[in-house]
Amino acid sequence: MSALTRIFKRNSHNAFLKALAGFGRAINRLYENRNGDIYSNGEMTVLKKISKFNPEIVIDGGANVGLYSLITNQIVPGCKIYAFEPVESTYDKMVKNINEHNKIIPVMKGLFCENCSHEINIFHSDDHSSLYDVQGPSYELNHKQTIELIRGDDFMKENNIEFIDVLKLDVEGAEYDALLGFENSIRNGKIKLIQFEYGYINITTKKLLIDYYNFFEEKGYVVGKIFPKKVEFREYSFIHEDFIGPNFVAVKKTETELISSLSQN
Repeated sequence: MSALTRIFKRNSHNAFLKALAGFGRAINRLYENRNGDIYSNGEMTVLKKISKFNPEIVIDGGANVGLYSLITNQIVPGCKIYAFEPVESTYDKMVKNINEHNKIIPVMKGLFCENCSHEINIFHSDDHSSLYDVQGPSYELNHKQTIELIRGDDFMKENNIEFIDVLKLDVEGAEYDALLGFENSIRNGKIKLIQFEYGYINITTKKLLIDYYNFFEEKGYVVGKIFPKKVEFREYSFIHEDFIGPNFVAVKKTETELISSLSQN
């Protein structure tokens, strides 16, 4: 190490460089698409691209008040959408929002790795309800409610669903649990594309991005991160374990045309 480098390192923790480091982190979050807005973060881009492949069945896991389902219905009007929302008050709002759309089917259950009842933590906003005791958020717990949960494989069997084109999972930290509920269908290639969230909440759940990569690669899927104009399919690297999020997709490796379409700007 040179003398100049040592001098720099000894004096690196000062106000100017601290501000510069903060600016760098902000730029990195922007570049890595830390953005939950469906209109600008690439989720609509994914829907528009997959619409060209005539999807018939979409599962909206964690539908909240129904925004994703409504946008999907607009982009792919002939598609049947199952909108899962287990919190009663939020479910009621969703039902009102989707009332005029008969292709959107509301389901007052959550997706999980087993069929059971479970307490869920409900925060002050409709955007935040989680099966996990989330650590470190800026919002406070409002109350708890018991909800009904179902395995995706069982739901498919009960509703005679042979194949799912899009499985979207936005379940506030329980994404991996929901995937385990669909494990047989995923293993048998009955789900074409799966969108899942990964972010700060994974620090609480202890499910890392590598766990998702291992899960999907073992079952013949390729994983990519959603950016505003395309999906970047890439091999796993430690540098991607940044908890920035927000959305990734896994696509069957045999769906080469879809992967190519998603990869293009």
